[in-house]
Order: sequence, then structure tokens, then C-alpha cells
Amino acid sequence: MDGKIFEKLIDVSECAFFISKSGGDMEITYASRKFYSMLQYSKEEFEEKYNNSLMAVILPEEKQKVKNLIARQFAAGGIVKVECRVKRKDGTIAWLAISAKSILHMMENKFFCSCQDVTKSKNNVESVFKAKHEIDVIANSIPGGVIKIRMKDMKILYANDGYFMLSGYSRAEFHINFGDYCDRIIHPSDMKMVMSTFGTTVENHGLLGFEHRLLGKMGHTKWVYVNGRKIDDESGDDVYLCVLMDITSRKIMEAEFEENARRFKYVSEYLKEAMWTYDINEKKFSMSGSLGEAFSEEKFLNTWDDLPDILELFHPDDVEIFEKRIKERVEKAGSSRYIYRIRDNSALFRNVEICAVSVSDDGGEKPDKIYSVARIVDMVDGISTVLDKERDEISGQNKLVNMAKSAQAKAEDNITSLMPYASFMNAAEKILSGRKDDEHYALVCADINEFRKFSHNYGFSISNRILEEFSKTLLANLAQDGVCSRVDGDYFVVLLKYEHHKDLLKMMSSMVKSRNVASEEDKEVNIEFGTTTGIYLVQETDCELLEMLEKADMARRSIKGLRGNHYAIYTEDLKSEQFKEEDVIEQIHDAVRNHDIEICYMPRICGDKDNIVGCKAVPRVQLKDGQVLESDDLMRLIERGGKLNSFALATLSLVCCSVGAWKKMGNKIVPFSIEMTASELSDKNIVKKIDDIVVKQNGIEPENVIIEIQERYLADMTTVLEMAIEELCARGYKVIISRFGTDHTAVHSIRKLSVTGIKFHGEYFNKYMTSKKECIILSKTVEMAKSLGLTVTCGGIHTPMQEEFAKKIGCEMFEGDMYYGAVRSNVFEKCFLESKAKETN
Repeated sequence: MDGKIFEKLIDVSECAFFISKSGGDMEITYASRKFYSMLQYSKEEFEEKYNNSLMAVILPEEKQKVKNLIARQFAAGGIVKVECRVKRKDGTIAWLAISAKSILHMMENKFFCSCQDVTKSKNNVESVFKAKHEIDVIANSIPGGVIKIRMKDMKILYANDGYFMLSGYSRAEFHINFGDYCDRIIHPSDMKMVMSTFGTTVENHGLLGFEHRLLGKMGHTKWVYVNGRKIDDESGDDVYLCVLMDITSRKIMEAEFEENARRFKYVSEYLKEAMWTYDINEKKFSMSGSLGEAFSEEKFLNTWDDLPDILELFHPDDVEIFEKRIKERVEKAGSSRYIYRIRDNSALFRNVEICAVSVSDDGGEKPDKIYSVARIVDMVDGISTVLDKERDEISGQNKLVNMAKSAQAKAEDNITSLMPYASFMNAAEKILSGRKDDEHYALVCADINEFRKFSHNYGFSISNRILEEFSKTLLANLAQDGVCSRVDGDYFVVLLKYEHHKDLLKMMSSMVKSRNVASEEDKEVNIEFGTTTGIYLVQETDCELLEMLEKADMARRSIKGLRGNHYAIYTEDLKSEQFKEEDVIEQIHDAVRNHDIEICYMPRICGDKDNIVGCKAVPRVQLKDGQVLESDDLMRLIERGGKLNSFALATLSLVCCSVGAWKKMGNKIVPFSIEMTASELSDKNIVKKIDDIVVKQNGIEPENVIIEIQERYLADMTTVLEMAIEELCARGYKVIISRFGTDHTAVHSIRKLSVTGIKFHGEYFNKYMTSKKECIILSKTVEMAKSLGLTVTCGGIHTPMQEEFAKKIGCEMFEGDMYYGAVRSNVFEKCFLESKAKETN
């Protein structure tokens, strides 16, 4: 073919052509005009700027990738195909698709290449993918399922992630089980209704809008609301795009409401109870239920204007009380309960208890509705008085207010010889009322840390001497105008005068300093005690003594439970804080009382990960705000004592109940451990209580129960705690010292106590605690423990470094998230206990 004709043919071709050397720079020896036009250069410009190197115009981030692709394809033989981005003369980026073949030409291997600009097709593909992605994002952002279905056979043509979340199946699982047909998971009871609705909608070309049930993966039923409309499809089939909303919660609430209404109807008729609702804004009453045939007049109570007629039925002595109570409920949200005498149809007075609760629709203090229940309670005269008295006691500000009303406040203090609390109040009010502008006073509330422990462990003689010693300390720091009193037990209040804040701080330091008294049995043994003190600095505007004392007590409570001697000064921040910790403790107490503690189990291994030799019970409590408290937080709060003393026993009871059930079902149970604090193990008859729960109630052998007590609790070892540990071990229970080596009592503890094992914690095996010296000391300690027949465990293993160090010092058993996390009871039973039963069989 003539060369000129071939040149013209190349120019009209969609592709550009070039020949390059096979080197890394792909130096071009020949190129068609279209090649240079693609790059917007002339032949001379390209040669001058890039020295004919194709690699020079490829984007830097793609050069290595292109070289690697060429090298791999060239080595495999055949045609080399590469797509890459290049930079044009005007700075824009273009996509080139290059096909090349190596041919021996003039004794040299060269690439004979065709090149095509595929920028538009690349951009189109990218736009398509971007549009699809945006559609998926929009569809998956809808709070529910989105499906595109072919109506004639219910085949799913498209479904978002939300649809599969509703069904509980993954896309792959759904395809394998149902072949992408949505009618396979419709509840059988709803199938006829659903198919009829679909058929009618298609026939009328209408919109879809109905409810039905789905059967999920785990057999659970979900209610969904379907909303859909017909869309055009190339196939000509009837295709609908539908949105499915999960309405299960609403359906459950509706069912519960209907059941509650039905239950209330029958129960109220049987118990002769009437429920009233009063809309405060509309001033209208509504009633459900009935007090029975003996009462009929109440049915005429429709509006507030009808109330005077109803009040004529009340006993004259009760009319004023009722009016006062209902007025309180109208003005302020709250509750009241009282028994009134009301005439029945026979004009006889009957005792009717009316319980009323006023609430606000938006949670404010101003109520919008009053809900009340009225019921006949004949033969219960005097109940109202008791209820009111209990209500007043509950609503009292604190122990100071209650003590001020008691007779004990006026009694002499025979132990410390301090003035009675009533006298203190009178004297303090007199001093503060006559104070001058340049005089400064402070109110102090103080108590002795863990005072009950002293009377329980050492007797009342020692506890009385502690009270005497502390009262002397308080008196020694009083100025001439100061007064002091013991309110109740170990609780003291002080009013003192000071010149400067510096002087006050010196007095407080002296007051909270650790003190001791000598034991009567052994004069050389001194018993130390600490105190917690709250201070309120009296301001010029203060006039109510009880309010000032309450603020001092608030400061004391804010630090109560901290180890050691502390004092705190009241600030406004304390008031706004509302003592969140006290609220948390109350919530934990409610969880104990209502059995709302969730127990998880942390498997314990020995050697191989599959060798499960035990587990640790991990209690969890969910608070109102959604926060979940686990072992460490719970243990810290339990040490505060009081209402949480029963937490460990409640946890033990729940665990033993599950373990006992597992045992009766034929599972091979493994020893389980539970953490307890020193205060819990020092409780009265604690060993008997544990034995009753474990052996008598659940039939579990004591050797399957491991009680963990942290080493830090042994620093303040008492005779009661030591005896409890010894008795537990004597009965076959295993007692181990957990977080071993973190305090200063490690060796002393295993020397003195009858424990059966020690347990390290991985959190202490960090880069600062894994030195050669530490390793030698801990290894020898472990060696000594094993010589004494003690088991050695390490918990809290989260990293390979912690595991390596634990094995290095000689630990035998291990716990931690590195092996297994804490799992729920049903998971632990299925994954670890059932397998044990199979192994046994």
C-alpha cells in the first residue's frame, strides 16, 4: 500500500498509533498525528519537552503501576493492555487505553501500540457508579426497607440493606434460602390477605398501603407497614417500588394497651375500683370502672363545676381535706393518698381510698392532668394517718431535719458529754443572729469512717472511746464562741469561729488527722480511725440554720467513702451536681431489689484456649441513662456500704440459680468465681448465707465456688474477715486473693490467711512493670505459692505481651478478652457447657 494512503488511513482512524522502545521510559520512535493531538502537543513540542518519553506524561502516582503491568504482561507474552491517566498540555487529565505488542524490528524489540482516548467512557462509568452509590445511600438512609418487586411472582429486583435487616438475613442467606422472592417470609396467617391486596392494587393500578407480619431469621415476628406505587419497567411487567417500615414496637404497645384496658375493665369491676382522669386545662373529668352498684352519684361528675355537688357526699370533716389535696395536685405535680368517708346510695358513709397523681405533659412542675383511682376500703380506719406519717418521713431533707424532730435531740450525751442537738441549735442560732460584719463562722458536719466496723469487730467499749477521742479533738479546735454536738451515732456538728481562711484550714487539718485508741486486750495495739468532714462558710445573707447545716452535710456526702481522712468545703457546684453517685447507688439498689442485674461469664482457660476450666461471674447493671456499670465500678460503689451490702449475695444467688439449673439439665459445670468486698465478707452470718444459697437452695458443691477478694481489702484486715475466710475454706469453698501484688500485703496475706489461690491482673503487666527484677520477684512468689499448694491465675489478659509475661512468671490459668470476652448466660451455656456435656457422653 502506498505510504501516503496508509498515512491518511491512520489519520481517519479512531485510534492513535505509535512505536516505542521497550525501555522503562517507553521512548517513542514514531507516532501518528492523532497521538499528539490527544495530548494537545505538536511533534516538535513533545520531543522538546519530554524527549519523546511516554512515561513523562503519565501521572506520577500511576507510573509505577503502569511499569509493573507492562512487565508482568510482557513476561507472560501476548498483547500488553494498559489504562492510565496522562496530563495534557492544557493541564487537564485524560484516560488512555493502550494496546501494545512487542515485535522485533531492525534487530531491536519495539512496542507497536494503538492508543485510544477513553476519558468520556471512564467519566460515564464513574457517573453511573456515583449515581448508583447515591441511590444506595438514599435508600439505605430510609429508616426501613426499600424493595422493587415484580408483582406477578413477587421477585425482588432491588432491595436496600434495611430490608435484609428487617428479615434478619444477610443478602447471601436470603438468596440461598428464598431465591430473592419476598413472599417466602410473609407470615402464613397474613399470606392470603397480602396476595389479595397485591392483586386488587395491580388490577386498579392503585397505591399500596397496608400492614402485615414478617417471619425473621430466628423465628421472630415483625410487623411492617408497606407503602408502594407502580413504576415503569422496560419489560412491561407490573413492578412496584415499596417502602417497608418496622412498626413492631407500635403494635406491641397497641396490644399492651388493649390488654391493659381489657384487664382493667374486668379487675376494676371485680375490685370495685374507678379510675378518674381530670384535664386541668379543659376542666373536664372522665371515668372508667365503677365503685359498684352502691355508688352512682359519681357518674354525674363531668366538669369542675359539678364538683360542689359531689362534695356534698363527703363527710363534713373530710371535705376541707379533699379540697386541699386536689388543689395541691392542680397547682403542683406530685401524688397524694387518703381515705375519705363518702355516702353511698343508702346514705351510709363508706371508707373510700383515693390515690391521685398529677403530671405534666412536658415534664415541668405545672401539671396538666390528674390521674386518680378510687376504691372501697371498709374497716381500715387510721390507715391515712400512717400513710401521711410515712410520706413525711420520706420527704424529710436528711437525718439532721429528722433528728431535730426527735426526742433524742433533747437528750444528754452520756458518752461524749457534749450538749444535746436541740441545745446546739438554739445556741448556734443565737450566736449567728448576733454576729458582727467582720466576724467569720463555719458550720462543720463530720462522721467517723466505717464506724460500724469498730463496734462490730471490737465491741462498744472501743467504739465509745473513739467517740470520746474525736469529741476531744473537736472541742480542742473550738474558739470561745464555738459550740459542738453529737447528733446521732458517730455524726457530729460544729459551729466555729475563725479569723482568716488560713486559720480555718489549719483547724480542719488538725480535725481530720488520723487518730487511734489502744485496744483493751492489748495496750500495745493501737486502733486507727479516720473521719470525713464537710464545711460550710456562713455568708452574711444566711439566716436559716438548717439550710446551712444541710450544705455542710452536702459537702461531707460528696467525699463520703473515699479512703483516708478528707474534708470538703461547700460550693454551689455541689448543689447543682445533685450527687449523681448517690443516685447511681439508689439505682443499683433498685436493680438488686428488682432482680435487674445482668450476669455475664468470662471463661477461664488452662494451657490450650479450648480447655475451659472455669469462669468468672461478671455482674452488670444498666442505669437509666443507658450507661452500663461493670465489676470495677460496682466494686467501688459497693464499698460505700449501706444499701449495697446485699449486692454480692444477690449476684451469687442469680449465678447459683443458673448454675444449679445447668447442673440439673445434665451439663458438666465448671467452677465459677465471684468477687466480694471486705465489708460483704464481714457481714453477720455471711458464711451461713453463702452456704444456704450455694448448697441448700441450688445443690452446688462448695468446691465449684471461688470467692475472689482483692488484695487491697486485706490491708485493713479484721478478725471477722479472717474468720470468715477460714470458715469458707474449711467448708470447701475456694478463696483466692485477686489483683495480687498490687498492695503491700501480698506475702503477708498468703502467710496468714487460709486462701486457696492467688490471681494477678494483666493491667499491671505493662512496659514499666515487666523488668527483669519484677520478673524474678514475681516468679519466686509464684514458685512459693505453688509450693504451698495454691493455684495461680492471671486475669485481665488483653495483649500478647501480658500473656507472655504471665506465663513467664508461672501462671497456670488465664482470663481476658484476648481469649474470650464476658458473654451472656445463654451464650456461655450453649458454647461452653453443652460442649462439655457432649464430651462427657
